[in-house]
Amino acid sequence: ANVLEIGARLSPLPFGASGDSDSLDPHVWFDPLRMAEAAMAIASALDEVAPDGEWSANAAAYAEELRSADERISATLAGIAEADRLLVTNHDSLGYFADRYDFEVLGSVIPSSSSLAATSPAELDALAADIEATGVSAIFADTQNSSDDADALANRIGDVDVISMLTDTLDEPGTDQGTYVGWLRQNVETIVEALGRAS
Repeated sequence: ANVLEIGARLSPLPFGASGDSDSLDPHVWFDPLRMAEAAMAIASALDEVAPDGEWSANAAAYAEELRSADERISATLAGIAEADRLLVTNHDSLGYFADRYDFEVLGSVIPSSSSLAATSPAELDALAADIEATGVSAIFADTQNSSDDADALANRIGDVDVISMLTDTLDEPGTDQGTYVGWLRQNVETIVEALGRAS
């Protein structure tokens, strides 16, 4: 097994409204069940090169922890009505989350999985119209990069909050989001609180 084989087992998602299959969304960590599969696949590969390790047993225990986290997330999200399950982000980062938990990504300020890409005035106009038409009142922006474009769009529309969250990294060790499961829990709580304000 190698990294490409492991990645192929995770059913990668294309990103962006275009659904360009040549450009895959790297944010698989927003799906704990895919990460449980990854843990088992990595353990299997490690067993081949270091068979004396306890890779499979450790991965199985962690995969079970991730499946439990998925169940808690589903329960936490259960109260959000279908009409409120719309997400707008400052870059394409919540596709795996949306796919796992029955949300729709309405659009992104930067229609790319990279926060280093550029905004498009025409696409911003279309996104603004979609936000106004659907009543979405939150744009989720990652804390690691500038939210200037998201802030400008929110100010232009009015009645839209820019909500900061960690999307691409864990927090410092010892903090609530310093572990993967803690990071998931906090991000879900952030999404629920923001969408709850919109209801």
